[in-house]
Amino acid sequence: MNRRRTARLTASVALALVIAACASSPAPRYFRLVALAEPVAAASPAGTAVIIGPFQLAEYLDRPQLVTRDGPNGVTVADYERWAEPLDANFQAAVAANVGRLLGSDQVLEFPAQTILKGGRRVTGRVLQFDVDAAGLAVLEVQWGVLDGASAVVRPGRVSRYEARASGPAAAARVAAMNATVTAFSADVAAAVN
Repeated sequence: MNRRRTARLTASVALALVIAACASSPAPRYFRLVALAEPVAAASPAGTAVIIGPFQLAEYLDRPQLVTRDGPNGVTVADYERWAEPLDANFQAAVAANVGRLLGSDQVLEFPAQTILKGGRRVTGRVLQFDVDAAGLAVLEVQWGVLDGASAVVRPGRVSRYEARASGPAAAARVAAMNATVTAFSADVAAAVN
């Protein structure tokens, strides 16, 4: 009889520890890239529509969690810091919105908008790197180019690199630094299509 009681007590204590461990796990936090808040006073090319995307992500970025560089060859995947939507879609939306605001145009749309609008320019590419290191340095490296409506190269492909320093170690500060790199990239895209 004593053995059964000890076994039940042990099982109860183990169950209580599992429940306590689950209850103490932090809730996931979700983040998004956001566009510039206000339109910038600039003129877009008259009547020229711009299609942004698609942008393919490097495989290590194709996940819901935020990725931090860990030395030259390592990465750490955050358990509780996640993107609120697929990163490739969020990246493309932020770039399109930024370019539209920088050009002062409502004719900047996301891929596959060419099904509803004949684009005069199309910007596409691959995100090679988009992360933050442990010291808070955010890096965006993009291979990209500009095509015309007939898919002829207007601006040859190139690789551009952008960096921004996070204001602190918190995830929100790291994402804000990443967002700053996307804004800088968007300015180059706007200049290339204008």
